[in-house]
Amino acid sequence: MMKNGLNPRVHFLILLGVALVCFAFLISRPKTVVKDEVKAVSSDTPQTKGDTHTMNPEAVKMAAEIRRKHATDANPLNAYRELGEMFFKASAFDSSAYYFEQIAISNPGVENWLRSGDAYLQAYTLTLNAARAEELAEKTRDSYSQVLKLDPSNLHAKTNTALTYVNTANPMRAIGILREVLDQQPNYLPAIISLGKLSMQSGQFDKAAERFKEVLRIDKNNVDGKIGLAYSYIELGKAEDAKTLLNELLGEDIDAVVKDEVRKTLNNLK
Repeated sequence: MMKNGLNPRVHFLILLGVALVCFAFLISRPKTVVKDEVKAVSSDTPQTKGDTHTMNPEAVKMAAEIRRKHATDANPLNAYRELGEMFFKASAFDSSAYYFEQIAISNPGVENWLRSGDAYLQAYTLTLNAARAEELAEKTRDSYSQVLKLDPSNLHAKTNTALTYVNTANPMRAIGILREVLDQQPNYLPAIISLGKLSMQSGQFDKAAERFKEVLRIDKNNVDGKIGLAYSYIELGKAEDAKTLLNELLGEDIDAVVKDEVRKTLNNLK
């Protein structure tokens, strides 16, 4: 296993193409609503369940302002939308997902259910609580299942549904769904990247390298493909090949934290 550079958890997240989540994980633990502070606009709206972590004080303040702004609204959806957006930007993904889900329930549609599913997936990816992870995985699947009822061929929903099975007792279900996606669209990069990540997770770095090479054949500038292939090369003992890719990444417009980890990995390979 890698000893230097990107830690396994961050690496896992990058390979899923969620740089925002990667950044949030590095600077903090999961953030959710404060029990007494972050409530819905009306008193009868259920509170979001959390991991018992403290919300960013600035988010608490912004939530209160949004509630006051919409206190007299007959329809709470405008407030839900603002709260969902604000919490997402604050990396309070389970809180964000709750409000996006309420919008989707009131106004069912592909876009609304995708936003709910995407936010729940972010929350699922970051939680450190096993029981909470199961709950968030189920909520993620529920949202994406609504998307697939409306649009059975939606590759985004199918691929992200697969990701909720990666760390379960049945990871083969994730692989099966991803293969179905690729049967539907052989060049769908998120599914190929996810299969590469699964190969890395199981220690099959030769297979992972082939997946990431496939990504780069389709899109030679794909950052996730370069990261995945570079770290696969490291595990395969191909340090010089890894250095070439890592040096390319330093010239890419990627998250500063990720770039710093790439730089550290390069230094450790010298």
